[in-house]
Amino acid sequence: MAVQNSTVSTISEGIYMGLDSPSQDVYSTVGQTSHNSPGAQHTESGQSSRPYRLAGVCPWLLCALLLTAAIVLGVLYTIASQKAKGKDQLQRVYDSLNTQNNQLQRVYDAVVVKSPFLDQYCPLRSQKRVCRPCPEGWEQSNSKCYYFSTENKSWNDSRSDCLKQGADLVIIESKDDQDFISKHKRDYFYWIGLSDSETEGTFLWVDGTPLQEDKAFWRRGQPNDHDGSQDCVVTVRGQSEWADGPCSSNLTSVCQTDALPL
Repeated sequence: MAVQNSTVSTISEGIYMGLDSPSQDVYSTVGQTSHNSPGAQHTESGQSSRPYRLAGVCPWLLCALLLTAAIVLGVLYTIASQKAKGKDQLQRVYDSLNTQNNQLQRVYDAVVVKSPFLDQYCPLRSQKRVCRPCPEGWEQSNSKCYYFSTENKSWNDSRSDCLKQGADLVIIESKDDQDFISKHKRDYFYWIGLSDSETEGTFLWVDGTPLQEDKAFWRRGQPNDHDGSQDCVVTVRGQSEWADGPCSSNLTSVCQTDALPL
């Protein structure tokens, strides 16, 4: 009888110990059951598939954004190019108008300067006034008009006659100018608009500009200021050469003025 009671006590104690933490066993079982249930599997697969769907959508969205940006940049570039072309066209028009304005200004200035002598260029011989680049009796070479005098006068008097006609004694700026004058067959010597009467050895043109030695046409040994009285310059016909001489000598001269731009 004692053995049976001991056996019953041992079994009861084991059962009690097995149920000592019943909530732990139940909850762990429930947890295992819920993870293995179909509903749980469905939830996990749905959560795990969402990143894959996003990964599939993102490249298309990025392509759309890049395409939109490319279109916008293309439109902006086209607009900027059209504006640049328009600006270049406006600049060309402006430059052309500015050039024309400068040409008209030069014509206007020339007419204003020559207005007191306009009748020499546009003589009133009939009801219709016809203008010429040079006054009657003058010769044109390039953009200049030349008058070869027929009277022998001093350098100063010759210059005075030129000034009365709206001109001055000739300024020779190139070999073409010199050759044009030297080939004239009227006289042997002609006064030109060059002298060193203000400062000996410093030759100035009548407009005040100094003579450039690389544009001088001196005869060999000239200028020599013979007797200390040769301050004015003549050009020699047919030789394209200059010499100094006394300003009081009576010689013919060459007057020069700008041709009237027509």
